[in-house]
Amino acid sequence: MPNYTYTCPTCDEFTIRQSMNDIHNNVSCPECGHLSKRVYTAFQTYGMDSKLKNRIEQGQQPKLVTKDKLPQQNRATTNAVRPWMAGH
Repeated sequence: MPNYTYTCPTCDEFTIRQSMNDIHNNVSCPECGHLSKRVYTAFQTYGMDSKLKNRIEQGQQPKLVTKDKLPQQNRATTNAVRPWMAGH
């Protein structure tokens, strides 16, 4: 079973062993019981350059995309010379 790291708003970070089938977004802190969020970290980065390490760790965090931030796709206009061949 892998280790997962969480951060508590009142305590500090803590690491627990959980099954991969469990939900890993939020868990209760083992010391105070507050809801704690998961911290995404890259593994075995202690010997890396700090800039590369930060870039890897930022890439581990899931990005939330909303509909208003998606690129607007314009529909291509077609000049149908032969209307009976629509879709060909």
